Amino acid sequence: MKEEAESNNKLMSILPENNNSLNDEFAISEIKNNNVEEGIECFTHWLSISDGNCGEDNRRNIHLTLTTIGKEKNKILLHDNLNNLDIEVVFTDGVPFCTLCHTDDCAHTGFAICAKLSLLG
Repeated sequence: MKEEAESNNKLMSILPENNNSLNDEFAISEIKNNNVEEGIECFTHWLSISDGNCGEDNRRNIHLTLTTIGKEKNKILLHDNLNNLDIEVVFTDGVPFCTLCHTDDCAHTGFAICAKLSLLG
């Protein structure tokens, strides 16, 4: 997984300085290019851990997590665990807009689109 991420230049694996031989499942994937594809990968990683397909120890390695979905289903609140930020993505006429990046094509919007489609149907 680490080699694939590096070859695609989408995610950068971060390993603790004290143990460079740490296996891939404990590597942190950090958003590098801030594009929609990275958001989709972050969502897939988060969903896999949420569904219990990965160990509990991997929770600390998730860059983005879903915090809440607004009652009107037009706002999704994400949390950036590496930077300790809450990020709101607002949907207007089905188009997402990230209030942090001020764009509709960042990693946060990619994560939010996946969350909305997967969890709200």
